[in-house]
Amino acid sequence: MARKKDKDAAVKTESFAEKELSKEKIYEDLIVRKEQCIKDALAYEKSYMGVFGELLSEVFREKIECIRMKKTINFCQARLNKGQKIDVEGMNAVIEEEMAGYYAELKRMINDTKDAKEIKHADSYSYSVAKRTYRRICKVLHPDINSKTETTPRLKDLWNQVMAAYYKFDAETLEDLEVLVNKALKELGDAGFEINMENIDEKIERLEEQISRIVTTKPYIYGEILEDEAATDKKKKELEIELHEYKAYTATLEEILAKLLVEGGAALS
Repeated sequence: MARKKDKDAAVKTESFAEKELSKEKIYEDLIVRKEQCIKDALAYEKSYMGVFGELLSEVFREKIECIRMKKTINFCQARLNKGQKIDVEGMNAVIEEEMAGYYAELKRMINDTKDAKEIKHADSYSYSVAKRTYRRICKVLHPDINSKTETTPRLKDLWNQVMAAYYKFDAETLEDLEVLVNKALKELGDAGFEINMENIDEKIERLEEQISRIVTTKPYIYGEILEDEAATDKKKKELEIELHEYKAYTATLEEILAKLLVEGGAALS
């Protein structure tokens, strides 16, 4: 009878250990999955700007021209309502200051587009190898899995190199780094380490929520457009239509402004 109880207890203990090990594996996989999703989202954003950046910049340029025109019209209308003449120089100074943020954003979009076009995109094989290699490295070096990564300069430097290489999907560099990581861990006597299992269920739930949020929002969902030729063509047509509509609206605003300026005794060059 005592033997049976001991055996049952041993089975329960083993079952509990397997359950905890399973949670550790889930947690480990989710950490790696989250990092991959973040990197993929950044890559999709770059690719998206490479494909649509010029059109997006043109649309935004025309949009802020409409905003500038409307601000100018409002300024003129306010002066005329007060029976005042339009001070073009003063008006321009005020509006340019208000528009500074829009122009800075346009400049950023143009620069992002230029950068995106200069990036050499990895082929499907390199992309696949990079993801697999990165996943293996993550399981031994990710700061949330191996606490020594943040406290050991050598490991921290290697981790930063790994992230930089994965951002570019540089498979060759990642394979080289994997060798260096394993060598460093071996020399540091870090053959194994324990994951902090405290509040593991909460951690797993939090990671699942974060991953879900990443893959259902921009820029990750840009991947759905980029990987579908029909969706890419559709997006381009939508942007071209939007650009045409803004240009037509700008022409209408120019006519309204011209009349106000004549009424206000001013001319806008």
